[in-house]
Amino acid sequence: MSDRLTLKILTPQGVAYDADVDAFVVPTEQGPLMIEPNYTNLIAALSPSGVLRVSKGKQNQYFAIFGGVLRVNRLSGCEIYTEEINDGYEIDMARAIAARDRNLDLIEKKEPDTDIALARFKLAKALTRIETKTLSEGSH
Repeated sequence: MSDRLTLKILTPQGVAYDADVDAFVVPTEQGPLMIEPNYTNLIAALSPSGVLRVSKGKQNQYFAIFGGVLRVNRLSGCEIYTEEINDGYEIDMARAIAARDRNLDLIEKKEPDTDIALARFKLAKALTRIETKTLSEGSH
């Protein structure tokens, strides 16, 4: 039995991450799911917005991830297919805070021409980025 597993994250732009890891916690539609070596085979839908934590040794790396599918295969490793993922270290906190504030303002004003569902979706993405950046900065 191996004490590591391969995690590959794929986006329409290509491979966003590919490494052997000790474990990871992925946000699924049913809640956070921790995957460790020798985990059972499965396919799971990811939540529309959440934080992915990847553990290697004593280090944790955090990603903001927005929907997709997780595939775990005990023989070939784990793959995550997603439209969008952001490394926590690369997130621009000022931009995420501005997006949060802008979308909160749109939701609160309730202007007739405002797409409230879209504003809520963008707010969730901004909050996920803020949480991911905060976790990344605290994991030094």
